[in-house]
Amino acid sequence: MATLEAFRDVLDDKRTPEIIRNHIIDSLQYALRNFGQVFTAKELEWLARWDDARLPLAATRELHKRLAETSR
Repeated sequence: MATLEAFRDVLDDKRTPEIIRNHIIDSLQYALRNFGQVFTAKELEWLARWDDARLPLAATRELHKRLAETSR
């Protein structure tokens, strides 16, 4: 969670160049889509509330996938 909080701080810093913001968002989105199992449910819930649409979509998808697997 600390790493995600650090990313959030970098994204919220007005001095951060846009290219860095895009790299962070793209990397997190890739990780969520391809390695979503490494995130805890708490992290996914937190990411699902971020203001960039790409991350909430990917995080919510992973949460729904987990719910579907546990309800089998």
